[in-house]
Amino acid sequence: MSTYQSAMLIVNPVAGYARGLRLGQQLRDSLEGRGLACAVRVTNGQGDARRWSETAADEGFDLIVAIGGDGTVGEAVAGQACSSRKVPIAIVPVGTANVVSLALALPWLPGMAVSNIIEGRVLPFDVGYLPDLDRYFFLMAAIGYPARVIRDSPRRLKNMFGTFAYLGAALRNAFNLDETRIFIEDGHGATFEFEGNTILLSNIGRIGDINLKVTPDTSAHDGRFDISVISSRSLWELLLVLFRMLTWRYRPTPRMHHFQAESVVITTDPPVAVQIDGEDLGQTPLTARIIPGGVQLVVGSRYRENPDGGGFLKEFHLPWVRTRRGWVRRRLADGSPLPAEDDS
Repeated sequence: MSTYQSAMLIVNPVAGYARGLRLGQQLRDSLEGRGLACAVRVTNGQGDARRWSETAADEGFDLIVAIGGDGTVGEAVAGQACSSRKVPIAIVPVGTANVVSLALALPWLPGMAVSNIIEGRVLPFDVGYLPDLDRYFFLMAAIGYPARVIRDSPRRLKNMFGTFAYLGAALRNAFNLDETRIFIEDGHGATFEFEGNTILLSNIGRIGDINLKVTPDTSAHDGRFDISVISSRSLWELLLVLFRMLTWRYRPTPRMHHFQAESVVITTDPPVAVQIDGEDLGQTPLTARIIPGGVQLVVGSRYRENPDGGGFLKEFHLPWVRTRRGWVRRRLADGSPLPAEDDS
């Protein structure tokens, strides 16, 4: 028997080559067989999943099951992030990339999904928020090169080629890695200046069993963004950066910079593309802040909150950044340098 009483199943009917609706019906039968009352809501357009998720508790549901791709999951997360009454969200992946399900180490087989929905751990997760746009994101905001890759991977190509559509767009854009001037102000009034082509505001750490992490300390449970600025002027340098991520060689280099913050304001000269969780969102500037514990999610049995123990950014969180003009000290909003104790 389930510890939950009533579940709202939010189904994207076109996700996974139109498998979403059929899978939703199968899951409803299986969950009801375990004593859980279910109501199926089928999305007809953008905003449906967010609206239903936000009002789930008010309607008497104590569980949300999101059946679809990362877009459907993102809307469900957004609805809960702005709700004062939290309801756990269980995710059943049916999309093209399903990055969120990988990040949470969720099972893919329907039979295993049912057991995980009923018996899986529920953990609080941080959520990113863009106050100027009233938008939320769960995985990361990507600015510059990765945002162009997303923009050049339209749904028709993803439907035809799956994740290979992203690979093709990544290779095409790798031959146009012009650097831009980047200015980042954190919530404490300190400013950073870089030259690069990629900015990542990461919330989630390792993606499931994939050995790829931007920094070893990235966690969705620490109330902070992990901000990474990457500068790679050629395809070779881009591959070198990816190699460092795959092999966890994170020492500071002129091509990779990392720091943490609860909120940031990012501007670039010239403006560059922005995307959140795989969705095109226009261009910089961008203002973002973290919402600690903004959503509760059901995770897989292999999910670990802090798989590497932390400590990296405590050691390398220096008040200096490197540009073509050499090492430049971080400065406060009034132009004065940071206090000396920040050098520790």
